[in-house]
This record gives sequence, C-alpha cells and structure tokens, in this order.
Amino acid sequence: MYENLLSPNEFANISGISRQTLIFYERKNVFKPILKNEKGFRFYSLEQLDVIVTIQGLQTIGLSLREIQDYIENRNAELIYELYSSKLIPLKQTVQKYNRMIEMMNVKLELIKKAKSVLLDTIYLEYRPAIQIIKSKKIPLDASDTIQYKILGEHMEYRKVKDYSLGHAVAGIVDWKRAIESMTDKTQYRYYYTILPSSHEETDYSVIESGTYIVIYHKGPYNQTYEIYPKIIEYVNENHFEIESVLYEESLIDETTESDPNNYITQISVRIKEIF
Repeated sequence: MYENLLSPNEFANISGISRQTLIFYERKNVFKPILKNEKGFRFYSLEQLDVIVTIQGLQTIGLSLREIQDYIENRNAELIYELYSSKLIPLKQTVQKYNRMIEMMNVKLELIKKAKSVLLDTIYLEYRPAIQIIKSKKIPLDASDTIQYKILGEHMEYRKVKDYSLGHAVAGIVDWKRAIESMTDKTQYRYYYTILPSSHEETDYSVIESGTYIVIYHKGPYNQTYEIYPKIIEYVNENHFEIESVLYEESLIDETTESDPNNYITQISVRIKEIF
C-alpha cells in the first residue's frame, strides 16, 4: 500500500530535523507519520519531505503551530499569497531594524578606531565632505543649566523617536566669537546636533559645508573643550587663516564608551574660509 517508507530516525536524518521534533509535531497535530502499524511503529514517506520543509519555512516567518496546522490542512495558492503578503511588511521592518543596528555598531567601531589613531592636542588640516545634520533649538546666551538640559533632552528624545543615533553621540555647535570673548570656565554651546543617516525624511535640516577644516582632538569632559581654543587661535593667526563663525564638536569617545569623563575624546573642527 505504501512505498518508500522510512523509520523516524531515517526521516529525521533526511529532513535535517530531530526525532524529538517529529514527536513534538505529532503531539501538536501539526505533522503525523503516514503510517502507524499494529505494533505502534511509525513510518514516514519521502513525499512528506515537502510538508516538513513547508512547516519549517512557516515557523521561520513567525507562524504559530496552530496557524501552521490550519495552513497545512487547507493550503492553496490564494492562502499562501495572503499569508506571505501579511508577513512581508513586519519581516522587512525587522531587516531594517537589524541593518540599523549593524550600521550603528560599525560607526561606533570606526569612532573608537579613530580615537586610538589621532594625536591629542595636535592641529590637523582635513578636507571634509558636506554632512547633513538636525539641530536642536537655539540655546539662549544666558541660558541656565536647567534650560540647556531641557533643550538637550528634547533633542535626544527627537533623535530617539526618529532612530537617528547610529553610533554618534549628540554633538555641539559653539559660537566661535562668543567663545573667545566670553572667557568662561566651561564650553558654551549654541546648538546641539545629530548627524543624519544617509537616507532620511527630514526637510528642515542643516548642512555642515564641505571644505578644509582645522581639526584638533581634546581629551577630557565636554565642558572643558574650551581649554583647547587658544591653540586653535594661535594656529589661525600664525597661518593667516580666516575661519567660519562656528566650531563643531563631536565625541569620538563618550559616555557610552567610557565611564570616566576624563577619558572622553572630542573632535573639534572649524572650517577655513580663505587662505591669504
């Protein structure tokens, strides 16, 4: 009556699943042997391989055993079309989520590698391509710490909702003239900003222009980056450069990488306007 019958062990070896899984499927009425003789021995057929492959495929896309059972009993082309259509969108979203995670981890690794390779407190001249960013609200000149943290918190919440972190910490924009003239004992930001991913839907974004930048790397807490500004001024004056009105400060090593703020490494850059 039946040809090419296989024992559970033989079928398990051919199908690539365990005998225990076959028993589990049978108990759940999802997949049963084609024959069970009077002595209680179970047998499967080669024709059942297609069914077991289908079951495993349906489990892979997230179907429950009950859903699989219904499908196996009633399967047809229209049903599989509806099933796959309904599962495709969440699967794509999952793929996008993991791609973002991979991108974030790669960015973080590159920042750490860069931090290890640069010389601290040393001036570099670097050409940089344009970068699209999203800025926070403007921080008032006389803003209290409470106001600054409120603006920072709002910006962090926005980038969290938009999933814009991608390994980069929140960066800061410093008004260069204000920084030189104020002679304060801490770094004062005019804006916080986040580097946007290559594909985004923002319309109200800003651009850090391409060009040649003076770059220096500072080790220490964020609020002490101002200590390196005199070195930039000295270099600008010695080389007769004219520079843009803002500094950009971006963390290479931040609180997600180091527990001690004294080990933070910040990249400070300002664009050269003209060379006389």
